[in-house]
Amino acid sequence: MKHLFYIIVCLLSVSCVQQHTSNVLLVQADSLMQTLADSALHILESIDPQRLETPGNHAYYALLLTQARDKNYVVQTDDSLIRMAVQYYDSIKDASMQAKAYFYLGCIYRDANQSGEAVKEYLTALPFAEKTRNAKLAGQIYHNAGYLYFIQNLMTEADSIFQLSEKTFIQLNDTTFWAEALSYQGQISIEKGEKYYPKAEQKLVEALKMTTVPKYRRIHSNVTASLSSLYSRMGEKEKCIQYAKLNISLLKDSARLHRAYLLLGDAYFKSKLYDSATIYINKSLSSPRYRIKTIAYARLAEIAKKQGDIKKSLDLTEKYTLYKDSIHLTQQSNNIINAEKEVEKQQYTDTLKQQHNKQSILIIVSIFLTGIIGIICILLRRYKSKTRDLEDHQSHLKQELAQLNDEIAEKEKSAILLQEQIEWHQANEKERKRLQQELEATNKERDALAKQQDALAKEALEYFRVYKKIEKILDSYEKYDESEEQLNEEDWKTLIAATNSRWDNIIMRISSQYNLSETEIQLCCMALANLSTTDIAYLIGCSKHTIYRREDDIFAKFGHTKERNTLSRILKKI
Repeated sequence: MKHLFYIIVCLLSVSCVQQHTSNVLLVQADSLMQTLADSALHILESIDPQRLETPGNHAYYALLLTQARDKNYVVQTDDSLIRMAVQYYDSIKDASMQAKAYFYLGCIYRDANQSGEAVKEYLTALPFAEKTRNAKLAGQIYHNAGYLYFIQNLMTEADSIFQLSEKTFIQLNDTTFWAEALSYQGQISIEKGEKYYPKAEQKLVEALKMTTVPKYRRIHSNVTASLSSLYSRMGEKEKCIQYAKLNISLLKDSARLHRAYLLLGDAYFKSKLYDSATIYINKSLSSPRYRIKTIAYARLAEIAKKQGDIKKSLDLTEKYTLYKDSIHLTQQSNNIINAEKEVEKQQYTDTLKQQHNKQSILIIVSIFLTGIIGIICILLRRYKSKTRDLEDHQSHLKQELAQLNDEIAEKEKSAILLQEQIEWHQANEKERKRLQQELEATNKERDALAKQQDALAKEALEYFRVYKKIEKILDSYEKYDESEEQLNEEDWKTLIAATNSRWDNIIMRISSQYNLSETEIQLCCMALANLSTTDIAYLIGCSKHTIYRREDDIFAKFGHTKERNTLSRILKKI
């Protein structure tokens, strides 16, 4: 049993180590992607996808492997792998990774010769790249999209995109893409016609100077090819042949020599060196590209015609026509235009959706804030009402106390005066006795007023204490929907006394006149204090429904209807 346990632990440990190793390898491959793309591809191909347990790691692996293959010029036409990454990064809304995933999905469609789909994915990736300020990726998107516009003969659009690409890579100081952008702009200017030849030469010469270093050999060869084509159209035969030969000398990839052979053959044709032209043009016919075959057969037909071989010229013209028709069949410019419209429509829909979501959030927040402000206003009004009642009662008590102080002061003066008169009338026994009795009566009145003053002071103190207790109870109900404290019998007596004092003995009068119960008396006190029905229910300890029913009973006893009346208003009238 122990051996089995150890085996399980070891297997789990190995699994965790392998999974951890896979994660490390993914990060390592990503770090090598820009400088050593072949090493990155080798690392990724060594990873077993089954060891990648989380969806995030699967998506990361799918994106990196597609990226590494693209950088190593591996033709990819199956989009199933990269779509895993697209779906995952869409689900978590990671804009940075969405930009990369959509870009490489576009590269898959580019390799599959689906220009419309490729442009659609590039245009989808661009806003994500701009949002995350990934200028290099944005430049690559411009570059790839521009190339597709170029090969589909949408020259105006391609020129605009390559200008954007050039600006981006100037800022990034990326010579490779900068020179390629210049090269394509030069080729586009050549296609525009004679008026644009000076601009084409300026762009191409600038790109040529930038790419003399061996590491830019591929771009340098493309530029020499474009210069050969330009000088051919300008009638500068020597330069045309010079750059065509230079182009062949720079190329190592036999697959790319076909265009170079065609260029040199065309240069010899323009120089009327038909035998040399025929040799190199025939070498270009092994190209799989219809465009090269079309131009080659057109030139060979012209050479045969100039050499007087009409039959051969007609045969070659027939082949030229056949390949020309095939080129038209492969044109996808309409697909690209439709893709633009589709992406534009989708982005417009997404923008509307975002605006709608923002408006919804603003409305909800506005309603929420309005509700909070309303609640705060109600609480402030209630607090002010309670405070006003307390202040009114305290003011009333202060007035009574001040009045009692004045009366006591008068009695003190009277007592002093009487005492003086008693001393003055010592000889007159009868008058002295009368004054003595009057003094005693005055002292009794003074003592009675002093006791009344003490009672009022005590009432003010007690009322303030009870008011604070009420506040504490209501605050507790508002926060926790319960309160450990409640008003006791002494508290209610204090409130009833304070209400009688404030409202001309109203509770004393209505309780005897209308035979009110204890709860109804308490309800009247609360109503005169301007408390809400909810607060009254908390303080009396019953439901709001009971409060409404009790109010109806009180209205019935008073002989009033509840319509357009409140209990507080009726009580104040009484």
